[in-house]
Amino acid sequence: MTLPKIYVNGILQTWGDKLFGSTTRVVRPRKAGTGVILPPRTLSPSRRARPSGILRIRQTLAATTKKAPEVVVKISGGGRGMTAIRAHLDYISRNGKVALENQDGDALVGRDDIRDLKTELQFGGFGIPEESTVREAFNIVLSMPPGTDRTAVHDSVRSFAADEFGKNFRYVFACHTDEAHPHVHLCVIARSNDGTRLNPRKADLQDWRESFAAYLREHGIDANATRRQARGVTRMPVPQPVVNMQKKRGTAPRRPHSTPLLDAKHTQAGDRSETGHKVLQAYGAMAKTMADSEDVEDRKMAVEIVKLVKQMPSVQLAHMSLQTDRPDRSSSPRPDVPKRTVRNREPNGGSDEPSR
Repeated sequence: MTLPKIYVNGILQTWGDKLFGSTTRVVRPRKAGTGVILPPRTLSPSRRARPSGILRIRQTLAATTKKAPEVVVKISGGGRGMTAIRAHLDYISRNGKVALENQDGDALVGRDDIRDLKTELQFGGFGIPEESTVREAFNIVLSMPPGTDRTAVHDSVRSFAADEFGKNFRYVFACHTDEAHPHVHLCVIARSNDGTRLNPRKADLQDWRESFAAYLREHGIDANATRRQARGVTRMPVPQPVVNMQKKRGTAPRRPHSTPLLDAKHTQAGDRSETGHKVLQAYGAMAKTMADSEDVEDRKMAVEIVKLVKQMPSVQLAHMSLQTDRPDRSSSPRPDVPKRTVRNREPNGGSDEPSR
């Protein structure tokens, strides 16, 4: 029995939202000095044009099975006052040697331009004190794997920043080309022109990743923005500054310890990681549904999903652990098994079955 397209789409939407997250949200600024969360701003035309619903689920699923490069968007820190912001601007501009670009599209080149920028940030608008108890700026890093076209990354960040922060927030960004992976440093002033403050959360970072990936695809770069769990990745990445420091010292990067999504030693006992169980459950439901679809392309995608799951690090780790823990029957002596006691029942009992 084959399933109609509308039924398949419904199943994919349900499990896809659980696996990849539901519709994205917009960062909600807080009114400065209060805990009041303001309504999200109006979406720009380019943001409204981003795929949603079943189209987004299918595109993300296709990109994930093809193992499209994953974008990285992270907050590397934030300046608590002009002292920290000055130091960060010097760093991303390489003391004026690397050009910065602001929210108006103006290029800032050289130490004089950087000095004027610092003065403007300190005394313009609401002003920024030398020292502060709150973040006065957010330092955001957007990067792609080595080999990605650097111009496309730079232009995608320009579109991303204009879309996310528009004309209401002051920001500058710089593209660094002195490392293998192309990356851009984006410095956003926390307080906007109307007094609201940025208040990004974990879900907002995922939303930024999806937005950045969408702009990269518009520039012809194959990019994806899924959570680590959806790819079966169980280890946290090593921060780039740590990697650079360890390279200088000649030591191998150490990855933080983490528990696998699937712990082979506890799988049989049912003590499976809840996150890993949900991930495999979602992929299993989607693969089964697409395998029964009347659409040939859906059935092909079901095969790709199975291949993806088999190659996931967590599944590979579980398989290796099971192989290691499994005894070698040919060389290991068989343990003594106690004989089961057979109780003879009365003749009228009608059975000589062993007692249970």
